[in-house]
Amino acid sequence: MSPDISGLLLLAPLVLYLLHALWRLIASDSLPAVLAFIGAYFICAVLFRLTLPTLAMVPVWLPFLYPYAWTGIAALLLACGTLQVGRSGIRLQGVPPLMAAYALSQLCLHLGLVTLSTVLAGRPLQAYAMLPPLVAAGGYLLYRLCLRLSRQQQGWLSWPGVIMTAVAAPLLLGWAAELVVPLLLRYV
Repeated sequence: MSPDISGLLLLAPLVLYLLHALWRLIASDSLPAVLAFIGAYFICAVLFRLTLPTLAMVPVWLPFLYPYAWTGIAALLLACGTLQVGRSGIRLQGVPPLMAAYALSQLCLHLGLVTLSTVLAGRPLQAYAMLPPLVAAGGYLLYRLCLRLSRQQQGWLSWPGVIMTAVAAPLLLGWAAELVVPLLLRYV
């Protein structure tokens, strides 16, 4: 496989992930969600600038290479203002259902990565940093799962659903990384 085609295949999930996030954001017509995404971009830019101070354009382009970090911070910011916790689970109050399911899926993805990474010997965090296309594909699958679970509960993501998505994220990333990395090293 030529380097151009393999590079495009690796960039495609990231571009599709970012376009899907922007589509969810525009279709939601939710001011808190828009403000959360704008704020998250600047937070990512500052964090990447502090991490890599010698590269001048890092704050501009690196959030686009790690769009799931951008959406994860945006989901956290959105949850800080709109999260409602109840006996039946969690939901984002005042946020349209599709955008709420998207934000909850990203929140559960990052919650699972942070809490279970030490148990899984850091493999999910390694995949998070080194395999952006894999994380983007996993984030989309978690969105579809959260969307299905929240539709059954009229916008609430039940506690078993939260636990299932938070546990599924690091397990999926760790398992897929062990399968995909040898293939990528062999054929790319």
